[in-house]
Amino acid sequence: MDVSGELATVGVAGASALVAAMMSDGWRSVRDWMARLLGHGQAEAEARQVARLDRDREMLLAAPAGEDRSGEVSASWTVRLQDLADEDEEAGRELLEFVNRWREQNPEAAQKPTVVRQSAKAGGKARINQVGGNQTVINPGRS
Repeated sequence: MDVSGELATVGVAGASALVAAMMSDGWRSVRDWMARLLGHGQAEAEARQVARLDRDREMLLAAPAGEDRSGEVSASWTVRLQDLADEDEEAGRELLEFVNRWREQNPEAAQKPTVVRQSAKAGGKARINQVGGNQTVINPGRS
């Protein structure tokens, strides 16, 4: 395994895993680990990182239907995480281990887009059936 080659792009992989984790049930443990890594063991710095991570997660969760903010959150974390890996090779290796472990534990999330939201409304006697990504609107009053 060419670790130095992987460290050159660990920011993208780390940000992708981080944003996907922000939308998952296991967020707390990822958040705490990431804050420790970014805070370099300093309590005040870790607290700032927790606040930043929570703010970005809230932005993702509060996005109006049809508005996907994962790209902008991922882009900003890509830069932060790549800078970390470039400046501190050991931290970069830890981040790479996290990404690999996270992908193994979350194979479906690692392969899917981080945020998918769909919204539909039906009125009167109309119905909406949704299976997977497909929606069918059935309105018995119209042909």
